[in-house]
Amino acid sequence: MSIRLPNFFILGAGRSGTTTLYFVLRDHPEVFLPTPKEPTFFSEPFQVVRTPIRYAKLFEGASEARAVGDGSHAYLTHPDSAATLRAFFPDARFIVTFRNPADRALAMYSYMLENGYEIMPTFERALFAEEKRFASSRFAKRCPHYFWNFMYYRSGLFGEQIQRYLQHFPREQFFFTTLYDLQREPARVLGEIQTFLDISQMPISELPQYGSSKGVKLISLQLVERALVRPLARRGVPFMKQTRGFINKWNRGSPPTMKPETHAALLARFEPDLELLTSLTGVDVLASQQAKS
Repeated sequence: MSIRLPNFFILGAGRSGTTTLYFVLRDHPEVFLPTPKEPTFFSEPFQVVRTPIRYAKLFEGASEARAVGDGSHAYLTHPDSAATLRAFFPDARFIVTFRNPADRALAMYSYMLENGYEIMPTFERALFAEEKRFASSRFAKRCPHYFWNFMYYRSGLFGEQIQRYLQHFPREQFFFTTLYDLQREPARVLGEIQTFLDISQMPISELPQYGSSKGVKLISLQLVERALVRPLARRGVPFMKQTRGFINKWNRGSPPTMKPETHAALLARFEPDLELLTSLTGVDVLASQQAKS
């Protein structure tokens, strides 16, 4: 049996509806998306799947699919992924969803807290730490997760990221939308995506929700879960799976917030990049958000 490799990618942006898109598209009979959702093979050094053979094996069941995908949001933020994907998949198609980058930054911080990677107790402190982290080669080598997920401002520079991709691929190989359009008009947006992927139309009346994060009560407990309990549970050590489940259930807290002045200042920093994004894609993220509300 021949192995098909991806002909489309869900690039991101992270915390902008990509998990929902992954599950909705995976249910389509003409689409194949692998498990794990994000193999991140083309975003070294952060790779969930690290070898070409293992990556190819993810797609062993894809021989009959018209659309074969990879849903790794890291490919959007990683500086080298666009050139790498161009070398291997010059005809690939790309789906990209955007959201208000200030809101997305907070959502990413919440995700990193919930999964035991972030140690800063407030979003403001994490945002302040970004400058030192970005300049630190030590942090880049030792950070416990994908480096760019700690860059709460820089990972939201969508215009810069898309500009990088458009240096390697023509505009017609991209489908751009927003989380807000997807939530407001799921039937229309998903229909357009199905047309873009050249697969049959399967109407959807209700959009399932995936990937929302909740925050934590105790950061220290979540760090212990991630660094100690989680690896032991995956190795099958007795009672560790139950312990992990108990910690994750008990330690869920209220979603983190940011100060209104932080939100305003952050959005002002993003303004030039959002203008670049609109000029490149025609997508006005803030207008889309306002239309939803």
